[in-house]
Amino acid sequence: MSSARTNSPRSDRRGICVIMAGGRGTRFWPLSRTDRPKQLLALASGKSLLRDTYERVEPLVGADRILVVTSGSLAEATRSELPELPSDHIITEPQGRNTAPCAVLGMGLAARLDPAAPVALLPADHFIPDDDAFRTQLADAFAIAAVTETVVTLGIPPTRPETGYGYLETVGQEDSSAPDRGVAFHEKPDPATAEEYVRSGKHFWNSGIFVWNSVRFNAEAATYLPAVVDLMAGPVKSFGTGAFLPALEDAYRDCPADSIDFAIMEKLTEFLVLPAAFRWSDLGSWDAWGELAPALPGDNRGRGDLLAIESRDNILLGADRLVALVGVRDLIVVDTPDALLVCSKAEAQKIKKIISILEDEGRSDLL
Repeated sequence: MSSARTNSPRSDRRGICVIMAGGRGTRFWPLSRTDRPKQLLALASGKSLLRDTYERVEPLVGADRILVVTSGSLAEATRSELPELPSDHIITEPQGRNTAPCAVLGMGLAARLDPAAPVALLPADHFIPDDDAFRTQLADAFAIAAVTETVVTLGIPPTRPETGYGYLETVGQEDSSAPDRGVAFHEKPDPATAEEYVRSGKHFWNSGIFVWNSVRFNAEAATYLPAVVDLMAGPVKSFGTGAFLPALEDAYRDCPADSIDFAIMEKLTEFLVLPAAFRWSDLGSWDAWGELAPALPGDNRGRGDLLAIESRDNILLGADRLVALVGVRDLIVVDTPDALLVCSKAEAQKIKKIISILEDEGRSDLL
């Protein structure tokens, strides 16, 4: 692989975007539910996160070069959110198998549209308000991946020693506008390691946005995910025909579950990192949402009718009734018609455990 670290000339070849929209958003319970998960909620604007993601990339690549991979139960809601997309460009996974099968399938279907095009794998549920800056950098990443057998990641310059994100390690360079050579992916660190990463100046937050040269992806997938590649060959070959859905059912029935980060990305020893010039949040939990939410009385944040007495630094999402907080701080309070969540900010990552307990108890009405 070439290790050139200067901006490549813009390619005339348009990229393809594969939006991965099959997640459940369990950390956003009780607002996020099985039939209306995080990516279909209007958490960052007046539109759903999925709609925001689509509108962010459509001006660059066009609706005919966007594929959305979601879960079968969300097919109708996804089509309602994205009526412009050709119906066969919304692909519904029969079963959730994490992001690796989704990526292999999406890359294979993208090759059916244009076998030589660079392909962006994009999360459907992130907050990126700077659309123009994002499109400019995505176009740069497409241009690089069109002519180089590599993967370009959009790395987020860290602003704090965050322990809730994965990190990208680079060799480091002075020109922050040019791609840097990446050498390792790191899982979520402990606080001391996160501080070391930030001090180094060589680490970026992993945005989960990957722009692949198709040749490079195929080689890595054949090495690390051969069983998934074999299983997805049938659906990819039959895409656009009546045999596609039965082939997809067959493939997912025996498909192992794995994440693209663990299966491929963390095994790479060389890749390119383009430092992001746009604002970003993965909106991974209620406390992340609270950082972006409007101010409420008493140095609290969120949305709702709040009466705060000696209470500060809380996050509220209210429904139609008044919420009164007295003498508390650093809480997350989410009030919905059938469930109320009260959680310490420090324990926000444990909200997903509620889902497991409700599943064990058969409380499907609350999932």
